[in-house]
Amino acid sequence: MTRLPGAVGAVVTAVALAAGASAGVQQSGTLVVRLVTDPAPPGVSWTYSGAGAAFKLGQNGTEQRSSFSPGTYPLREVPAQSGQAKTLTALVCRDPDGNTTTSVATATATVGLEDGETVTCTFTHRALGPRSAAAAVALAGQYAPVLRLSSGEAYQPLRIEDYLSVTSLHGGSPPRGPLLQTHPTLFSLPTTPGSSYLDVGGAQPNVSPSAYPQIERKLVAAHPRATVYWHITRQPSTGRVAIEYWVLYLYNDFYDKHEADWEGVTVFLQGSTPLGVSYSAHQGRRWSAWSSQSSTGTHPIVYVARGSHANYPHAGTYSVRVCWTTRYGRNCATSPKVDTATGTGAVLTPSAFDLQELGGVPYTGSWGSGNYILGIGLTKDQITDPRRRSDYSNPFSILTR
Repeated sequence: MTRLPGAVGAVVTAVALAAGASAGVQQSGTLVVRLVTDPAPPGVSWTYSGAGAAFKLGQNGTEQRSSFSPGTYPLREVPAQSGQAKTLTALVCRDPDGNTTTSVATATATVGLEDGETVTCTFTHRALGPRSAAAAVALAGQYAPVLRLSSGEAYQPLRIEDYLSVTSLHGGSPPRGPLLQTHPTLFSLPTTPGSSYLDVGGAQPNVSPSAYPQIERKLVAAHPRATVYWHITRQPSTGRVAIEYWVLYLYNDFYDKHEADWEGVTVFLQGSTPLGVSYSAHQGRRWSAWSSQSSTGTHPIVYVARGSHANYPHAGTYSVRVCWTTRYGRNCATSPKVDTATGTGAVLTPSAFDLQELGGVPYTGSWGSGNYILGIGLTKDQITDPRRRSDYSNPFSILTR
């Protein structure tokens, strides 16, 4: 049996006696099951049942055969791993006589199989949710930011799957939580309540911080282009639109030190007229009206602070207050720290990075192995998934401050 080109697949063959055919003469009905994943990491699979013996499909691919009579078969897909996120975005079956029905919600296809007929069912999984319409993609591209990094910056915005490729998933709290997954993927990250965290292998902020630039260099060598993620939120009652841009860095190298640094910039429109931009900076947001915003046409210029990756509308140095959480409550540094956002390093224009949509089911654990404060140690703060943050689901709150 030949593996399907361009997708992982398995073939289940139905062999039955054709109606009205001569005794001993059989015709073959064929059910083709295809799995398409985006992205396509190794080690992710689903189990299929209801059409002969159950079988699994994954990146490596398998082929399963069963002999059964023509009839109706409830083909069902379930995650092969407990707790795997629901990421099925499309289920399409090509049936010549049209008597097959599908349901994405239940991940099932009720397949009507006849003699001499081939029915092909394709299960499509996209970890970051279904793709948006072309108009939304174009809008995200129209206002994509220009990122001006500071000289000496060791990190650039990464693809999520590249970051995950150097991590392991642990339960409980860092730094010694039990190992749950050696090779986590966007499909396997926990999406139900519970304590877990991702740990970059071979490095820890409090023990071996010098290892992070080495890991970064290897990731960039394998995938040189930076990646920026986007998400669009609309406020129908006001006609406002928020175009969010999110970036993931391997490491935050500032007064606070932690793996996985998520930062964001949001462009606000009133209809099609730009209102302004909000910038993430140290657990908060700064607002800049469009009239005072540095931009290249419709692309806002963002000055990224060295090490902290906080975002600013203009080049300069900024006095910031660093705060953290312990078991005794919220604490802040006794003196302000200085953020350096000179814009004299690498410049990432929209043509220099990949723009990808950020959606899907959010990861419920921490993206890194803990937040360490110089002179203090490990805090109780987590690196929360952007999709679980208020400035992702309701970015408009900054307009009412």
